[in-house]
Amino acid sequence: MTENTYNFDVPDEIPITRIDTFIVEKISETSKISRSRIAELIDKGFITVDNEKCRRSTKLRGGEKIIVNIPAPPTRELVPVKLELDIIFQDEHLAVINKPAGLIVHPSPTTSETTLVHALLYEFPDIANLNDDERPGIVHRLDKDTSGCLIIARTEEARLKLVEMFSKREIKKEYYALIKNVPRETKFEINKDIGRSSHDRKKMTVNTRKGKNALTQVTLIEQFDTIASALSVNIITGRTHQIRVHLADMGLPVIGDQTYGNATKVLTKKTGAERQMLHARKISFCHPITGEKLSFTAKIPEDISNVRRFLAEKEE
Repeated sequence: MTENTYNFDVPDEIPITRIDTFIVEKISETSKISRSRIAELIDKGFITVDNEKCRRSTKLRGGEKIIVNIPAPPTRELVPVKLELDIIFQDEHLAVINKPAGLIVHPSPTTSETTLVHALLYEFPDIANLNDDERPGIVHRLDKDTSGCLIIARTEEARLKLVEMFSKREIKKEYYALIKNVPRETKFEINKDIGRSSHDRKKMTVNTRKGKNALTQVTLIEQFDTIASALSVNIITGRTHQIRVHLADMGLPVIGDQTYGNATKVLTKKTGAERQMLHARKISFCHPITGEKLSFTAKIPEDISNVRRFLAEKEE
């Protein structure tokens, strides 16, 4: 049994192309399959050309028939794990937690470590009854090394409504970020499409023809000489790595960002930042069941406060 099967008829008139390159261009954007994963599938015989096994270097000359079989990932039982969670709010329908940095939100085929979902199953056993076996309770995400406010659904009714509210952009999210450099304006918007990089499938970029609309609103909170700044950032859309990609593209990379913050390496080392200095400080929304207006704030964590203090002292 396979998770997905793709059939491709290679056009008769195409430039000579390697099969791995052809498949990446055809399916990786929609299925988020990396070049390395495609290479693995070729090596294991899950990809055929004219019903014959192929190699990564197989050249397509036009007219071939390609079949790509992608095996379903192995099913892994989600075992509750006791972790100390910072619960900001909870009722019978939902909870809001302050996610610590370093904790992945939910399991994936590429990780075997304990995730927030494992801890949620221990703290809120009822979420095991939701119609989402792989990510029970999860209605939105934060990157592993981003801390802050995260909404958790505890009932199926709340889960479906929250998913709808996120899709309609009815939930306001505000982040606190420490960045290298100082923006030219105290308030500005970044409106650039974001899509997966064709050079590195684990990264996102604004330089793509297949990007999705992404809108980020930025306000300067504090300036540390001309070296760094503290920002308040609101994301209107919720694209993968949106804040980090948009700010890096503006020449304002997040301090400590190992993926998009190459320009911050020296400053990251000086400040002692051990992860990206990004925190989901506030989340505001109407309760999905009662309609009550809710707003929650997660205290800025100590590591970000320490970096901010270092920058402020250097300014003096």
